Amino acid sequence: MSHPDPERATRELTAINWCLDVLAKQGISSKAEIARRLPARYSASAVAKYLNRERGLSPEFVRDLAVLARLPVAEVFGALGWLPAEELPRTVLTDLAHDAVSALRALAAVPDLASFVRPAPPAPTAAAQALLSDEAGRERFSVLLTQVVSGRRYRTATNLVGEFALRPGARPLAAEKVTRLALEAGFDQVPDLSDEHAAVRWELLARTANALSDGQEYSWQGGAGHLTWRTAATGWPSHLLVQDSVAGQQRPSTGMPLTWPQARTVVVIGGRESAGPAAALLAEALDWQFVLIRPNVEVTPGGRVRTYPSDLTRSRTHTWIHVARHIQHRGDQGVPWHTVVLLRPDALTSPGGAIHPYAAELLERTPASVVYVRPTGEHLSWWATRNAGNHDHGRYDTERAVNRLRTLYASIEEILRRRDGARDLLLRLPRPARALAPHTPELPGEVMDQTARVAWTAARWLSREGRADPLRPGALSGWRRLLAADPDAAVPRLTRPGR
Repeated sequence: MSHPDPERATRELTAINWCLDVLAKQGISSKAEIARRLPARYSASAVAKYLNRERGLSPEFVRDLAVLARLPVAEVFGALGWLPAEELPRTVLTDLAHDAVSALRALAAVPDLASFVRPAPPAPTAAAQALLSDEAGRERFSVLLTQVVSGRRYRTATNLVGEFALRPGARPLAAEKVTRLALEAGFDQVPDLSDEHAAVRWELLARTANALSDGQEYSWQGGAGHLTWRTAATGWPSHLLVQDSVAGQQRPSTGMPLTWPQARTVVVIGGRESAGPAAALLAEALDWQFVLIRPNVEVTPGGRVRTYPSDLTRSRTHTWIHVARHIQHRGDQGVPWHTVVLLRPDALTSPGGAIHPYAAELLERTPASVVYVRPTGEHLSWWATRNAGNHDHGRYDTERAVNRLRTLYASIEEILRRRDGARDLLLRLPRPARALAPHTPELPGEVMDQTARVAWTAARWLSREGRADPLRPGALSGWRRLLAADPDAAVPRLTRPGR
């Protein structure tokens, strides 16, 4: 729930975190456990909405939460501003004086808020930890973690890969056992267990589901007929959990963001086919929060990313709508939101694939600065062919995918053409000098190099009048000398969007 009154929102956040802090110290640290201990009139989804402040706090809920935390109800009401100060005990102001250390401790004590203060572990690492911490899982599986490194001039880790395999002597579980595991893990439908590979995959999905519910983006690869990730595995078919190491997860600021007067949120539009991951490189260079628009994440009134309640669903498009409203609200309040947002073209579409009118309207009038990169036809074909390699032969229409992307980018350029271009940076990728190999785990060197150049071009654009200089430590800062000597470091401007 978004409040127009920032003071009220701050009071609610303080009161709720106070209760959560005390409950965590009592060993009650998950929303599910809180819901179980509250009176039966509150469903788990209702409790999640209250704690996420998607539903207005009622006196009855606050009273019951305070009682559960063994806190004086009057003091919690006072923290919310529901009681006059003269009616509060003299000790309340002291008891409510949470310093920064206490606040960080409170956030870290609640699992789904921990990423507010530290990055979540990458998905393959989190899945490996969960599996090897599970008594049955560690008896049955081994895990191998590897990094895929890409780039010709600007080399960096582009994907983390977790390879999961049955230990020698272990056999796929019977269908009824896998089905039970999947249902217990929260999957709504009984899985397809047509072969042993499917049985093992669904067992892995079930055993790692909870660890992978923190708003990250990843994919499972390894089907017998698939091509793209084959050389990343020690055997095939396989069970590979793959994540983009550059832009596959939300990342908070480390607390020292570069800033300047009139600093604006930056929205980078694009996917891997158009150097979209440059958004994460730029965020790192500025030490700004990086927000990946994907399903089932939200932004708190304070501007932090967290996972949407697991019993609800939010599409990628509605995540963008939520984030765009937050950007607008912060702009109206004159409060900078030091964040780089990666908005992929699909996040502007309705379920049928057409442009979502309200999502497009919010992009057109966002007060954020927009960085847009137009891909070439060669880049679109490379990306579609790479995706086809993650499907069985004939199951992915490459030509249709290319045409869809081309139409989406054209629609986006029409939206951008209606904006005030003075606060936007519109770029176009040069045509690749050579064919881009699609079916390899590593990205073609030219694709990674152009991603670095887009980030550098955006950083230099923001550094007008020295506003974003010097860069914070990270990949872009480490490539500084190479970029300074690169004759192609400045990506060409797009002067006529929509044409």
